[in-house]
Amino acid sequence: MRCLFIVATILLFAKPAFAVQVHGPPEGLYVHIIAHIFFSSAIIFLLFLFKRHPPGRGTPWRYLRWSLFMFLLWNIDTLIVHILSIGIPEAALHMPEDIFQHALLPPITAKEILFYVLRNDHLLCVPAMLFLVLSLRSFLREPGGENDTFYPEGKG
Repeated sequence: MRCLFIVATILLFAKPAFAVQVHGPPEGLYVHIIAHIFFSSAIIFLLFLFKRHPPGRGTPWRYLRWSLFMFLLWNIDTLIVHILSIGIPEAALHMPEDIFQHALLPPITAKEILFYVLRNDHLLCVPAMLFLVLSLRSFLREPGGENDTFYPEGKG
């Protein structure tokens, strides 16, 4: 009963949560950019390590490498967008609360078009997450490993 009350309370007082995160100026943005640099460095290190000392072959590892590569592209894309957003004046962007009404205001420069195109970073992030899920699912279903205890008699 207590659990039902908690869930009902959360649902009744919930507010919309969009996938856009605003950072307090200027420290929040700088820390966020540094986090993207660290994340990119970790991905590059893993890809380098997988190239020098391949941990295995097969579908799970291929999906994992694709996931890392797509996350790296996403990080580079997002880093460029963050840097471009610093140089674009607020008067060039129409950014109401409804994110579906965001727009570029004329005169539109090449920098603003690049910002607008690269801002669609979900086109890289979603496939990266998909490849990660496919990799984990393939690792789970790979025969002969510890995961055989999860699916006795090959049921899975």
